[in-house]
Amino acid sequence: MRRIRWQGMSRGLVLKTDPARPGQDILKRAAESLSRGELVVAPTETRYGLLARADRQEYVEQLYLLKGRDPAKATAILVRSLAEAEDLGEMTPEALLLARSFLPGPLTIVSRARKDWPAPRVVDGKIGLRWSSSPVIQGLLARTEWPLAATSANISGQSDPEGVQEIISAFGERVGVYLDAGPLTGPTSTVVDCSTRRVRVLREGAIAREEIERVLGSLDESPE
Repeated sequence: MRRIRWQGMSRGLVLKTDPARPGQDILKRAAESLSRGELVVAPTETRYGLLARADRQEYVEQLYLLKGRDPAKATAILVRSLAEAEDLGEMTPEALLLARSFLPGPLTIVSRARKDWPAPRVVDGKIGLRWSSSPVIQGLLARTEWPLAATSANISGQSDPEGVQEIISAFGERVGVYLDAGPLTGPTSTVVDCSTRRVRVLREGAIAREEIERVLGSLDESPE
């Protein structure tokens, strides 16, 4: 365990984490940081994510301000179960089929929102829902009563970092806790728009388009 020191002040807590078996004390510290409205960097099953409480707009806005991200671009919402996803978004038969085939896992399903949340949690009436298979993410959600807003842990427009030190260089003391699980070099998550019966792959990642097609059949081409 260490802290980053900026101008003589101890701020961001850096905790070494086993991504497969995170320690209970480590998860508790990170969950407490989120509860206070702080941002947390944590490993998912794909890359590092920058996390905030999703039930409070001001915390999500803080996340976007730090990243320099356009609020017209939606955040993903991390949930702890399919039932919670259904509470937040309207699941079409196609969305449910994908969820039952690939979740928990590296898939974000975009659906019509049931919550009247402002952007970036809900954009154009749509919400992006992700039930992660990461033991770290699942452990954090088990210690909270709210879902988590999540984006890639980088400055908007820059490449996804593989290690925590690069993320620290970008965000420094403005993140409450960094969970360091070592380099993460896999593909990003796949994003599929299931807000209508006309399903579209918005971003191909860890789950290949061909796998989506295998479950659903042929899909409309995603726009460039």
